Amino acid sequence: MPSPDSHPRRFLGVDLASQPKKSSLCVVEWDERPSVVELVRPAFDDLIVERAATVDATGIDCPFGWPSPFVETIRRHHDGLATAGIDAAPRDLRLRTTDQWIRANHIPRDPLSVSTDRLGIVALRGIGILERIAGAGADRSGGAGVYETYPGGSLAKWGLRSTGYKDPAATDERREIVEALAAHVDLAGTAPQLIANDDDLDAVITAVVTGLAWMGLTTSAPPEHHDVARVEGWIHVPQRPIDSLPNLRQD
Repeated sequence: MPSPDSHPRRFLGVDLASQPKKSSLCVVEWDERPSVVELVRPAFDDLIVERAATVDATGIDCPFGWPSPFVETIRRHHDGLATAGIDAAPRDLRLRTTDQWIRANHIPRDPLSVSTDRLGIVALRGIGILERIAGAGADRSGGAGVYETYPGGSLAKWGLRSTGYKDPAATDERREIVEALAAHVDLAGTAPQLIANDDDLDAVITAVVTGLAWMGLTTSAPPEHHDVARVEGWIHVPQRPIDSLPNLRQD
């Protein structure tokens, strides 16, 4: 974990959608515990990039790449070459290495597929933002200080409700999550906003997980997956229970 110093660390979390109106950003300051200092929706690309320049690390709820076998299949098809020789199971075309690893080791369900679900539209926006923050060819596993997050997966790791909270009418479900978060995160008066809107809630979760990633307390890629993670991206969810969020003045 990086050594603490006398000033609070700042982390940006972005719940990204295909359009700014459904995108939220949150900045937390982390000293004794994470504290929300900014929560904005809609989140436009320029604003996200501007805020990223003011924080220690950025997290985005968005895939940073596509499955390598899928990319190779599309490339060969585009070039008029046969795809039959590509040795890839349908699952490997649909899910990245990180998607399959996170399911096998941490989360009880598959993440959405960036290659076969509408999530791909969000990813197209996300990779443009990633390049503006970290540069073309940046390490997509988190090594460039920009982390791929998965709020639903993070909630599952924390033992909190992780499904059924995104429906506009699911205020009771979001209230349950917000009350659990409030015991460990200073929400600074934003609780009603988080209960009312799942995008804002996911942005706060992403900001907190980004702080944990910066401290080395999330699911970074194991050595055997380092190379593919740099290209396909890597999902970061917490390694510790929510009641063990670190105090930077002590850890």
